[in-house]
Amino acid sequence: MSSALLIEIGCEELPARQIARQVDLLAEGLGKRLSESGLIEHAENIERFATPRRLAVRIPAVSARQPDRVLERKGPSLDVAFDSDGKPTRAAEGFARSVGKSVDELETLDSEQGRWLFARVEQPGKTLGELLPDMFDATIGEMVGARSMRWSDRDDRFLRPVRWLVALHGSEVIGLNQFGLEAGRTTRGHRIHAAGEHSLDNASEYENVLQKAAVLVDSAQRRQRISQQAAALAEEAGLDVLIEDALLDEVAGLTEWPVAVMGHFDPAFLGVPEEALISSMEQHQKCFALRDGEGKLAPCFIAVANIESRDPSAMTTGFERVIHPRLADARFFWDQDRRTTLAAKRARLDNILFQQKLGSIGDKVRRVSALAIDIAESLGADAATTARAAELCKCDLVTEMVGEFPELQGVMGHHYAAADGEPEEVATAIESHYLPRQAGDRLPEDAVGRTLALADRLDTIVGVFAAGQKPKGGKDPFALRRAALGVVRILDASGCRRPLRELIERAGQNLSEQLPVPKALGEEVEAFIMERLRPWAAEENIETNTIHAVAAGQTGSVADFMARARAVQRFAEDPAVASLIAANKRASNLLKQSETNTFGDVDEKKLQEEEERRLFDALKKTEKTLVGLLENGDYPACLGELAGLREPVDRFFDKVMVMTDDEAIRRNRLALLDALRGQFSRIADVARLGR
Repeated sequence: MSSALLIEIGCEELPARQIARQVDLLAEGLGKRLSESGLIEHAENIERFATPRRLAVRIPAVSARQPDRVLERKGPSLDVAFDSDGKPTRAAEGFARSVGKSVDELETLDSEQGRWLFARVEQPGKTLGELLPDMFDATIGEMVGARSMRWSDRDDRFLRPVRWLVALHGSEVIGLNQFGLEAGRTTRGHRIHAAGEHSLDNASEYENVLQKAAVLVDSAQRRQRISQQAAALAEEAGLDVLIEDALLDEVAGLTEWPVAVMGHFDPAFLGVPEEALISSMEQHQKCFALRDGEGKLAPCFIAVANIESRDPSAMTTGFERVIHPRLADARFFWDQDRRTTLAAKRARLDNILFQQKLGSIGDKVRRVSALAIDIAESLGADAATTARAAELCKCDLVTEMVGEFPELQGVMGHHYAAADGEPEEVATAIESHYLPRQAGDRLPEDAVGRTLALADRLDTIVGVFAAGQKPKGGKDPFALRRAALGVVRILDASGCRRPLRELIERAGQNLSEQLPVPKALGEEVEAFIMERLRPWAAEENIETNTIHAVAAGQTGSVADFMARARAVQRFAEDPAVASLIAANKRASNLLKQSETNTFGDVDEKKLQEEEERRLFDALKKTEKTLVGLLENGDYPACLGELAGLREPVDRFFDKVMVMTDDEAIRRNRLALLDALRGQFSRIADVARLGR
């Protein structure tokens, strides 16, 4: 017989941000162990339920008992099992006792290694009730972490004190004792609307029983309910609600029976930058902000209660009363920070440590400023504007507002710079130089912001490597891998033609006052950043073979690499050039077979066949055309010109014997193929395509 198995752990209120991970650990742990024991066939269809007061899983089709198994046991060899008179030795008798048989009942096993005593032992399967306690105990052990706690006089640990347990297999209670509790069939309802115990007749009715007890155990349903209620309230007021997925998840993790209400705040608070108000509402009060039809922040918010109040207006008033001081704090920070300019705050950056060996944030700003000014022209940025933005780019770190809301670094710097009368280009760059903040985030759209973003990341990567803190395994405390990906993306998008190695060396020179940066370290940093280039190229739908082909060609800047890769990818996808790619592979193989790596120039006088003369003429003509195209980085046009070699190359291989016995002719023809390969190698080794 198989039935659904329901396990519920009832707790005091769990941290909302950890609920999803905890219920996943419960499902994965039990699913793995039930599968290994043979009680379930698959561990993929486990249902997960979670609220602030419970973690639960329901596993379908769990057998009540393991199937019986026949174990095959090999004993001692016959030479050891019997003496010279054929009588059983102590080894044979001991083996017989271990399998619960007499020596006469044992079988003989013949193998290439010899003859052995052998026994088949029937092992009856254990019941779910016998196996589940140990499985549950082991799973709980995996869920316990650094933030787990003990309560009462017990040694058990869990994220929060456990107050009840449910263990139902179909309609049968499974004997389970943990945390000093005995599992049963009673769960608990909403603290206010349906307090106390509620009995479950069967594991299948879990959601229905709790919904009647004012508990929505499915977090997806709570998310949907919150989203729908918030949207309905906003629509009724003619507004648009701002719903971030992370906040929606957190609010769903704070409620069992969510009820959304709309509140209002004093419009005077709208004089504070909206990002600060939104952060205050979302981070402190877990409320959703709203915008009006013009996209401006409205003096309203949507809060989510965990109760269906008989007096909604009183509940709304309570939310308004609580949110007022939070918004007042944001206004106080805004007013306080503007008493001095951003520039006046710059000296305080020397009091904030960036890294022990790399000095203060002030030291970092001076290095970033020097590097940014040096590379500004390469990224199309004005040097003077870049210098001013670099001086101010970290000054908002010492403001009261960013101290309270760290996620607003850069954003508030933009507002404070604008309030100080700084040029808009400077204010914009202060905010945008933090982009991209995470994978998939947008890049700075302004040239000054791109310049600062690149200089900031290069300084961090080179500096942390020099300080001996490079990433190891999964540890990356300075997020250098993310910074390296940002470097790659910015260089690609900006079209910067300066080689990566040159930029790294410049960053190292600025660092020399704090730490020496040896040449080998620069090579290591370059390799580290280039490791991010290949995944980025793959994300841009460039195939691995194309990446290898371009990497084997001439080295250049990141932007140049990506420009060549995109052009080569389109080239490789064109069916018309398949034979040209194949010919390059053939040429590469022939060149590898030769006894030398240097072939010299083609001697036109030694060209005997019409087909090799035609190929030689075509190569000369193409080479002249490529000069200007390569200078302009027009790689699609370059490859278009090279595609014109397809016909003379095909005719050459059809009619000309390259590896002829005449050494002089053979070397000259290999030189011709080397010239062909050289034309392509300035862009990519196309012989690697399609491998």
